[in-house]
Amino acid sequence: MTGLRTTAPRGEPLRQFIKYLLVGGLNTAISAVIIFAVQAAGALPVVANIVGYAMGVGLSFALNSKFTFRTAATRHTAIRFLIVVLISYLANLATMVSVLHLTHAPYLAQLCGIPVYVIVGFLGNRYWAMRERAR
Repeated sequence: MTGLRTTAPRGEPLRQFIKYLLVGGLNTAISAVIIFAVQAAGALPVVANIVGYAMGVGLSFALNSKFTFRTAATRHTAIRFLIVVLISYLANLATMVSVLHLTHAPYLAQLCGIPVYVIVGFLGNRYWAMRERAR
């Protein structure tokens, strides 16, 4: 099984996951500020939400590519990142709907979807979207 080993240090996945969580927390806070500011400036809530989320996805890509995964922020990487965001969201939604169906507890269902989104996003980015490609 030596073919599965990487040259990365043993603790690197944990360090990257912690950085990923930090970037996510910062990104969430900044996105919320943008959403509220755009809405306070007179935009409709849906428009403010779209603007905040779009800026948040861009910020998340920039910070995760540079700080978390230390990979080049290329168009190819950005497209893969967006695919991971979509898959993460769909996994979150499926989890939320399933838990809601089983428990009829909407707040619990929302909470159960969050770690699914984070874990799917981290794994998708680490092993696919932001993986260093062979030259």
